[in-house]
Amino acid sequence: MSDDPRAEPFLIVKGGGTCFGVPQRLVREIVPARRVTRLPGAPEAVRGLLNVRGALVTVLDLAAHFAVGRCETPDAPVVIAVTEGRTLGLLVDDVLEVAPLSEGDVLPAAPGDRARGASSLGHFGERIVLAVDLQELARLVLA
Repeated sequence: MSDDPRAEPFLIVKGGGTCFGVPQRLVREIVPARRVTRLPGAPEAVRGLLNVRGALVTVLDLAAHFAVGRCETPDAPVVIAVTEGRTLGLLVDDVLEVAPLSEGDVLPAAPGDRARGASSLGHFGERIVLAVDLQELARLVLA
């Protein structure tokens, strides 16, 4: 974890036993995944649509997308994020904290993870966190 004042804050979430980092500036809100309506023919990681105050949001199971498990938590939180005018819901098991990440804290993500929408691996204390590239993730899921 960095004391660098230029470090970008990330929302640290947990899904399938893995920690993920979502740029905090792109997070609009966190809501419970009460009623997600399944989309026929959608990939398994796309859980469906969630009505958030009249707007339909596509919900992606972050752990399933990165092949590290599946969110099975009842009333799991959904992180609503917006990038380039696209809104995406990220289903996770738990929201942990907000922590800064600077260039000195990161390593490039593995090629397979990069192809799925990860940007890097970061060290947050004792945890290793997979930083999510929301722009790429939205492009992959909402294409």
